[in-house]
Amino acid sequence: MAETEFVLPDVGEGLAEVELVRWLVGVGEHVRENQPIAEVETDKAVVEMPAPATGRITWQGAQPGQRIRVGQAWLRMEVVSPADSSAISREGVSQSVEAPAERQASSSAPVLASPAARRLAQELNVPLESVRGTGPDGRITVEDVQRHAAARGPAAEAGEVERVLLHGIRRRMAEVMAQSARTIPHVSGFHEIDAAALVALRERLRPQAEAAGVRFTYLPLLVRATVRALQEHPFLNASLDEDGQTILIKKVYHIGIAVASPEGLVVPVVHHADRLGLLDLARRIDELLTLARAGRLSPEQVRGGTFTITNVGPAGGWFGTSLIRPPEVAILGVGRIEDRPVVRDGQIVIRPILPVTLTFDHRVLDGEAALAFVRTLRGQLEAPDGLVAGSQPAGA
Repeated sequence: MAETEFVLPDVGEGLAEVELVRWLVGVGEHVRENQPIAEVETDKAVVEMPAPATGRITWQGAQPGQRIRVGQAWLRMEVVSPADSSAISREGVSQSVEAPAERQASSSAPVLASPAARRLAQELNVPLESVRGTGPDGRITVEDVQRHAAARGPAAEAGEVERVLLHGIRRRMAEVMAQSARTIPHVSGFHEIDAAALVALRERLRPQAEAAGVRFTYLPLLVRATVRALQEHPFLNASLDEDGQTILIKKVYHIGIAVASPEGLVVPVVHHADRLGLLDLARRIDELLTLARAGRLSPEQVRGGTFTITNVGPAGGWFGTSLIRPPEVAILGVGRIEDRPVVRDGQIVIRPILPVTLTFDHRVLDGEAALAFVRTLRGQLEAPDGLVAGSQPAGA
């Protein structure tokens, strides 16, 4: 069998690197092509990496917590030819799985710990030999070191400080948001939309959706209204090519929906949102948000966004500004619908009000273009029956 070195393939979304979460197999183990062998974390999701070939793993080029660049050597294997692939039997695989446990049991074996855990242990003066590892094969994780340090009492650190390592999605989020703040001139406009008709429409549609087993929130209506407004104002569904001094107007409507996950902010994308009926749109949004909150989005489900909606309403938010996600040129923030006193025909009345914030890239858009978009959006949401009429595909 010939030993072959493999580089990390492109994982999509233009990412230059990923962070290794854990190996699912060890050195010396036999694997089959496309068998999951590792978990890596991008800025938005944890992804399983498949074996590039059938054979035996002879070298792993990274440890959990380390970053691997696309195109960097990360794996070596003794590759088995297709004709000899039957040589990898069930017995061979199961025997090789025991190898890491045997190595761990050896008293002379080194302590298994991720580089991040080693750095933190050194900072906190924690001997790794005294830490019980809970990672794969007993590997010591950052959380194990933190737990051990906390158990030692206040002397572990000067002052009451909890260290949380910035890694994975949180680290990538910090990098992207810092890039956005540094490079994009942000301008935000604040608007209040009368949501009485929108509330009534949602209440009318919700029983039909629930009868079909679909949770129906305001988001499908907001996404559809946004797509309609983008179709009339295409410069908001665009990106800026600074090198070519060109505005790229997108002819597809891939709407990202920002959502909080246990690891940080992620943005699943509803691809071709303009082609979905309201029921299908509600179903797709619910599926994506469920996966996002569980940290199980695939790379395909977070790539290619052309415009983003961030909904702070469920958390009780009202107005707020947001950072644009490069390479997009605008982001729509929506808050919680609440009853507010407003003036109608010279009288103070109570109406359900939806707060909306549009933040845009002033290199691409000016205030007039942004206001025109919001006026169209307002028209869609304040007279929302048009979002339903003639928009449902068969079966939706």
